[in-house]
Amino acid sequence: MVWILRSLMCAVLLLAPIQRADASGDTVRTHTLVLILRGEVAAAGDYYLLATGAPQLPKWFTALQRAFDTASRAPNACQSTANAIAEGFRQLGQSPQLIRISSTAGDMLSWRGRQLVSDNNFHVAVRNDGRIFDAFTGAVGMTWAEYQAAMTYLGTLQYTVHP
Repeated sequence: MVWILRSLMCAVLLLAPIQRADASGDTVRTHTLVLILRGEVAAAGDYYLLATGAPQLPKWFTALQRAFDTASRAPNACQSTANAIAEGFRQLGQSPQLIRISSTAGDMLSWRGRQLVSDNNFHVAVRNDGRIFDAFTGAVGMTWAEYQAAMTYLGTLQYTVHP
């Protein structure tokens, strides 16, 4: 039943008018990106398969899906997660940047004071279109101010663009 509803939703999206197209006119990438940024990652996968006729999702897409899973929230596992998110956004026509997040005091970074993010004052996330993305933010991402409020740290939280 769920599969049928998802298929119907994707069919409606295929027929819906495009409000904004990217520079190349690639509406499949645009629709897929919009669904992901709404947090509808599974629906984005269904849409991508229907729109492209591909028999399965490409590796970059499944890596992007896994990056937003709670299983990717392991301490110090941020680099591979950030790389998967950045590559997914690149494949969807975006220009993401990897960023290194640290605090000015202490080694521990935690998410909302409940889950360890880093025990060595080093965390990598993705900045794309003014929002920060990692396994903790999910596909919707957060502004830098929201991210600072969600992260527990000592001193000041800062980021630098990772080359």
